[in-house]
Amino acid sequence: MSLALPAGAQSLPEFLVEVRRFEVPDQGPFVDLSVAVLGASVHHEDSTAGLSQARLELVALIEKAGAIVDHRKVELTGPPRTSEVPPDLLYTSAFALPPGDYTLEVQVRDLQGSDSVRTERRPLMVPAMPDGPTFSDVLLISGTGEEGSSGHAHAGRTFIPFVGAYYPSSVERLDLYAELYGMDARLGRDSLYLLSYQIEGQGTGTPVGAFRAAARVKARDVEPVLGGFDIRSLPSGNYVLALEARDRSGQLLARTERFLQRNNPISYRMDDLSTVAMGGTFADRITEPDSLAEFIHCLRPIADDLERKMIDDRWKDREMDLMRRFLYSFWFNRNGLDPEGAWKAYRAEVVRVNRMYGSRIKRGYETDRGYVHLKYGAPNTIVDRPSDMGVYPYQIWHYYRAGRYTDRRFVFYLPDMVTNDYELLHSEVPGEIQNPRWNQVLHSRDTPMNNVQPGSVNSLSGERSDEFFLNPR
Repeated sequence: MSLALPAGAQSLPEFLVEVRRFEVPDQGPFVDLSVAVLGASVHHEDSTAGLSQARLELVALIEKAGAIVDHRKVELTGPPRTSEVPPDLLYTSAFALPPGDYTLEVQVRDLQGSDSVRTERRPLMVPAMPDGPTFSDVLLISGTGEEGSSGHAHAGRTFIPFVGAYYPSSVERLDLYAELYGMDARLGRDSLYLLSYQIEGQGTGTPVGAFRAAARVKARDVEPVLGGFDIRSLPSGNYVLALEARDRSGQLLARTERFLQRNNPISYRMDDLSTVAMGGTFADRITEPDSLAEFIHCLRPIADDLERKMIDDRWKDREMDLMRRFLYSFWFNRNGLDPEGAWKAYRAEVVRVNRMYGSRIKRGYETDRGYVHLKYGAPNTIVDRPSDMGVYPYQIWHYYRAGRYTDRRFVFYLPDMVTNDYELLHSEVPGEIQNPRWNQVLHSRDTPMNNVQPGSVNSLSGERSDEFFLNPR
């Protein structure tokens, strides 16, 4: 029996790729590769043992100057599905690579679903070992495994990687592993120095609360760094995990950083925000009801379903105290360290969006393009075709990363041919509008669509639209 994909899931596997660089003294660098495939994006079928499992083919290629220098090809069988939430699949491997510039390509095929392959390519730079002390990349850890299990082996232990930088409130610990090289050559073997790691507010360089650990260490050629924090009290916000080595005089000898994002919201109920602490916040300084309502309304593109319900309620009642409490709590949930700074940065982007996409009857943030821009950021490339013969004006936006997904596209078009209000016609991001007939719709300006099935548009402009979609410029 085959289990259907959940609503909104794609026919192609969704996955995250991470690489981390380490060094073996007197041997050279190697790269840890982690690929996490989202269980909700692949099919699960009953095996001969009666277990519902996913089955994938994964290929990892390392290229240099157009030639393949190393590769892996494996078949992955996921853990049994025991609940409504399908389990993710994790693949790890290591590549010994001389210093140089490479290209990493990862291909994932769902052997029980679509025969199509999703591919991700990215540059991979392997630096030479510097003369002075240096850290490896930071490996975030979700657990430890037995020898031979799916994970990365370091310092005699196998670590299961935590792929990504996003820590939801359900994750209560942050654990890490890294290596520090070359301290013995700099200070002399067994000389003491200070090794520390800490969580800093992004851009501040200042440790957050008690999230700092330090120890006096004797210098040697490789120093493993294994540690972590209980992050249940870490508020929402963007952070940097920083590792440092300093000599006895306090001089900084080596430092490395890793970006983190925490979502640990304060609680608020739909009909009662009286528990949110106020007094002297940026929201308290807003005194004009219409301005405050507008500030709340422009949050809809980035709000979740519950927050949108609250926004709509406040838009109707214009109750000043509740509006202030909601505005403050909304931004505290996203950046507990600096909610006002987060609001100001977003507000500046709203002003930009209103200028770019607004019309006489709509503010920019109310349009489809404004919504996508605010939710996913500015696109990396835009194909703008305002006047192709026989085709509705259209734009194709390409994102290297849109939320948790990589290499995604949005297609907008202008069916009224007059205004600046382009409508979202198709997206590759799960949860957004998806229309496999998007190219046929674009070309229905002069030619009615008689076929309800997706198909190619047999014209030069149709081929050109497909080319723009597949290879954004």
